[in-house]
Amino acid sequence: MDKSGGRHGPRTFPLGGAVALITGVLITGVLALGGCTSQATSSFPASSTSPASAASAASAASPGGTAGCNADYCPPPDWDTARASTPLTQIPPFAEPLNVVISARSTVSLAAIKQSLGDWPAVSTATTVSVVGIHIKCISSELADVTGGGYVPQQMAWRLGGCVSGNKLSLAGNEDHVRIWNQPAAGSRYGAWFIAASYETMCIARNGVLEPARDHAAYAALHPGSAYHCVDGGPGSIRTTHANGYDDAARDFSAAIVTAGRGHGWQVALRTVTVPRGARAGEGGVPFGSTVYVVTVTVTG
Repeated sequence: MDKSGGRHGPRTFPLGGAVALITGVLITGVLALGGCTSQATSSFPASSTSPASAASAASAASPGGTAGCNADYCPPPDWDTARASTPLTQIPPFAEPLNVVISARSTVSLAAIKQSLGDWPAVSTATTVSVVGIHIKCISSELADVTGGGYVPQQMAWRLGGCVSGNKLSLAGNEDHVRIWNQPAAGSRYGAWFIAASYETMCIARNGVLEPARDHAAYAALHPGSAYHCVDGGPGSIRTTHANGYDDAARDFSAAIVTAGRGHGWQVALRTVTVPRGARAGEGGVPFGSTVYVVTVTVTG
């Protein structure tokens, strides 16, 4: 959730059209508390496209030792973000799920993956935008611990459509965004990327109740402190397209990476794992499952 003034390429790959690819590439695996089962994955043909250059990952950090580590990642100390407090009595403190991982086996850089996705600009916690007269912060900072070194803010964040167009999407409950943390891994150029994805609706607190902002745009414009981002499925959100803003966003974002990767001739493998979670619901009481999508993007030649 984001509060106004406070917390919170080449081709474009919208999320809706990518979801069908899940059926063709998904292999389900289970992550047990003491280790990981070995799983085969489905792949797409590769081309000789070279990955974009990026800084080499730092030396390996293995949360809690090597127990449970696999070639894709080491299980983090917590598969949820730290609990975030809000000034709203309608939304008590909440955690959000880390629900997508870009594997440490990937040989395509995160920068190249981002470029392949198209209209997914990086966004800043320092940016505030105005959409249909409503002033709202682009994205807020959240904390996660994926290395065992303690909770730290996201290292980067992307929003479908960027700050302005993305917030226009949020008026209809169709705005997807991701927060991203890196886990260095020995022998991996880029390490693993842990991602918290969610769909949101721009909402307002009006007369003590959270409501979609599109229904009260004039009120929101006159009361700039009332505008927020509410996770789809919770109070103040539009649930028609995305009944669960967490699970739907994780599925759709991972599918978008598959679509974009295939379009660039990269090999893309997708599997799911089941992870232990400390929380079962996030912002506004929106439930989230134990499924995490693990994507590996590689190139040969």
